[in-house]
Formats: sequence, structure tokens, C-alpha cells
Amino acid sequence: MAEIKDFNRNRFLLKGEGNREQKDLTDKEQKSMDHMLARHRHVKVYTALIIVSLLAALVLVLYISWKSKVYVDYEIVQQTEWTKSADSRCMNLAGTLFTYSNDGMSCTNTKGKVIWNQTYEMQDPIIRSCKKTVAVGDYNGRNLYVSNTQGILGTIETTMPIRDFCVSENGIVAVVLDDSTVTEIDLYSSTGEPGKPLASFKTTMSQSGYPIAIDISDDGTQVAVSYIKADNGKVSSSIGFYNFSAVGQNYTDNLVSGYGYADAVVPMVHFMENDTVFAVADNRIMFFKGRQKPESILDTLVSDEIQSVFYDENHVGLVFFNPTGETTYRLEVYDTNAKKTNEIAFSTEYTDILFDSAAIIIRNDNECVIYDWDSRLKFEGNFMDRMLCLLPMGNISRYTIVTESAIQLIELQ
Repeated sequence: MAEIKDFNRNRFLLKGEGNREQKDLTDKEQKSMDHMLARHRHVKVYTALIIVSLLAALVLVLYISWKSKVYVDYEIVQQTEWTKSADSRCMNLAGTLFTYSNDGMSCTNTKGKVIWNQTYEMQDPIIRSCKKTVAVGDYNGRNLYVSNTQGILGTIETTMPIRDFCVSENGIVAVVLDDSTVTEIDLYSSTGEPGKPLASFKTTMSQSGYPIAIDISDDGTQVAVSYIKADNGKVSSSIGFYNFSAVGQNYTDNLVSGYGYADAVVPMVHFMENDTVFAVADNRIMFFKGRQKPESILDTLVSDEIQSVFYDENHVGLVFFNPTGETTYRLEVYDTNAKKTNEIAFSTEYTDILFDSAAIIIRNDNECVIYDWDSRLKFEGNFMDRMLCLLPMGNISRYTIVTESAIQLIELQ
């Protein structure tokens, strides 16, 4: 019996040792499998990182190549025939073609389809625009025609001869009216009662001076006026800001702020946005900011004579002669924060300078020079047909060109 017990005990010990060996083997296999899985995951991660790195490098190379690309020619992608009268002129109105003459005005899309037209009779029509809205009037006339890209908004009749005017995006017009000793500035709604202004204020030479420039904010609530005044043989200028919202009702004649400039003439004042205004004098550039009460944020004297001023709602560009450089002209571009963003030297005899989201375009009737916003030259060349108007399309390589007989969609090559 003792031997049987010993045998059973030994068999039990052997069985226990076998279980431990099996367990040890299973643990080793599990660890080996875990290691293989970890290696597989690492390989996948490293492979993905390598692929992403290669793609990023490829994108960077392509981006650098695209940014440094210079176009040398162009291709006409699409062309639509159109006709205009011999004495008519055209301009870009928010991506449409606005055409006007002494006999009337019209708006055409880039496919050549007439959206609307309006007849009138004027001696020498004056055009003022704000984004998609345009107003047409005649110096010394008494009628203003207001439209936008969709259609006619209305006609405004004034009680006195028109000297100057400006229009807001929503169709409110500020008009300078002359009555010998007193100059009146009226605000009219293009859809309001004819001959009845929304607001009015008067100025005299002995008080403010004579208004030589005027502009209105996009929403029609603020008006900026530049006055010139001669006193004891000396010329001075001032800029007055008028607010016709509820805030301005607390100020006399709605005049919320004003600035004076001795020995200066300020022939241009313009709202870039509802809260940003720039003005240009013969010897300085000024910026003002404030939605209700504009305040001066920059007043910089310029040593060179300003030759031209070009602007849109986000930028203003000053052109100077460049007598000491290799080029004829120098363009300085400022943004709405009064910061100089670009300086470009060029020699093209220009008739227009455009600021597009993708490019700065300097052109005349036959040639065009295009820079990107890093001031890199992207295109310089001539066009086959005389160019009446150029419409940027937000893409540095695609533009709509209007000639005497066609509307062309072109792509730079």
C-alpha cells in the first residue's frame, strides 16, 4: 500500500511539472506573438509616417514651384461676341460689365447677356460706385440714376445743381448741391420720395470751406467730407465726419469728429470699410478708424509727389515717380490697418491698377503686369486686342478681358 501511495504521489508530481512546462511554453508563445504584433504595428506606423512625409515634401515642392512660376503667354478659353456704341465706356461692377454713355447705361454679365439697361440724356456723365451699386449723374444736372448688378434701384431728383456725389452699397446717395453762397449736402434714398432728402446740412466758405471730396460708408450711415479754405492768402484743409445713425443725433449737424491740415489740399477721402477711412493730400496720407466716430490712426508725410491713387475695400495704392531707380514708378500698397504691405517698382505706362485677392494688376490698353501679394512678378506681356476692361476672378492665372468686340475668358500659360 505504501508503494501505491508513492506511485500516485509521483504521478501527481509529474503531472504538475507537465502543466508548468505547458504553461511556460504558452507564455513564451504569447510573448512572441505580442512582440510580432508590436513590430507589425510599428512597421505600419513608420510606413505611414514615411508616406505622409513624402506627400508633404511633394506638396511643398509643388507649392514652391507654383509660387515661383512665371507666366509668359495666355490662352483664350472662351470668347463671346458683343457690341457697344462708339462713345460708350465700361467698368467692372462686382464681376459684371457696366457700360455707360451720354445716352444711357447697361449691365452685362461675362457671358455677354444684358442684365438691364437704362436710358437718359447727359452732357458728361459722372460715375460713382460702391461694390455692386453704381450711381450716374451729370455735373450741374438734377437727376441721379442708381442701380446695382441686379437692376435699377431708382432715380433721385435734386432741388439744386449737382456738384459732386457718392453712393453706398444699399443705394443711399450723398450729394453736394451748390447755391452760390451756401453749399448743401443732402442724403437721398434711391427708393425714397423724389426730391425729399433723408438728411441735410449746409456749409459756407467762411465756416468750413468748400467741399472738394465726399464719400459715404457702405451702410449709408456715415459721410466723410474734405473741405478747402483760403484765409489771408493761405490754403488749409479739413476733414469732417458726419454720423446719421442714432449716435450722430447727439452732435450738432451730426458732425462727430474733424481734423485740420495747414498748407495742404485733400482731394480724396474714401471709406474702405464701414469703420476705416483713408484720405490723400498733396503731401501726406491719412487713415482713420472708428465705426461711430472715426479717429486718426496714421498721418504720414510723403517726400515724393503722389502721381495716382488706386483702391478697393481692402487696399489703397500710391504711385510715385522713381527717379533714382531703374524703373519709372514705385507703387506703395497699404491695408485697412494703415500698414504698408507691398512696394513694387515698375515701368509700365499704366491706366489702371487693380487689387485682387490673388494679385496686384498693373495695366494699360495693350499690356499688363501682374504680381502676387509677395511682390513676385507673375506675368508681363501684351494682348492681341485693345483691352477696354479687365475683370479679375480671384485666380492669379484666370481673367475676363473686354475688348471692342468680345468678352474673353483667358488663362495665363
